[in-house]
Amino acid sequence: TITDLGRRLAQLPVDPRVGRMILQAEREGCVREVLVIAAALSIPDPRERPADQEEQARQKHARFADEHSDFVSFLNLWTYLREQRRELSGNQFRRMCREEFLHYLRIREWQDLVGQLRQIARGLGIDETDQDTDPAAIHRSLLSGLLSHIGLHDRATSGRLTRPEVARSGGGREYLGARNSRFVIAPGSVLARRPPEWVVAAELVETSRLFARVAARVDPRDVEQAAGHLVVRTFSE
Repeated sequence: TITDLGRRLAQLPVDPRVGRMILQAEREGCVREVLVIAAALSIPDPRERPADQEEQARQKHARFADEHSDFVSFLNLWTYLREQRRELSGNQFRRMCREEFLHYLRIREWQDLVGQLRQIARGLGIDETDQDTDPAAIHRSLLSGLLSHIGLHDRATSGRLTRPEVARSGGGREYLGARNSRFVIAPGSVLARRPPEWVVAAELVETSRLFARVAARVDPRDVEQAAGHLVVRTFSE
């Protein structure tokens, strides 16, 4: 039997994970922000990092960083781009993008996709609000579409490892994820230096090991609310 949620999800011509985020955002009152983030996750990162200018690019991009969330960093970048687009001519905006290591064509793709998602949402009666939203509400919406990308910092295991084992496990920065997966936060994330207890990531990518890319600190109570049906509980005296 298809639930009401399933019926609404089927009407959204987008990836089911993105659709689930949008529907939850309607409940949380953060449709505007989630549409921007969902579109950003659907395209290549508009922030460029040339190998020969990596440090300069990192300094330019640091202005948009949020200490708890790579997702909010996208919102900060979006706000900046909107302000610059209003103030600059077309050629000036292109030059600004080039000088600040931002990919102009990807930014245009991002803007176009946000517009498309906005039209789809409106067609389903999903309206945006003009009020600023609590980041926790945004992350609750994202959690609903990223249940398989939640991780718990494996501090207990890290404390029992030998020094070589700690080095192999990412310096005690390993997370326990769904289906017994183990991952570490990618070096480019704002959370890499100070890993929180619980994280949600946009994607898990395997290279030399399994890395979580685009991550955010999340409240375990929100994790339980979003994925309570998947939680396994054990009790002992």
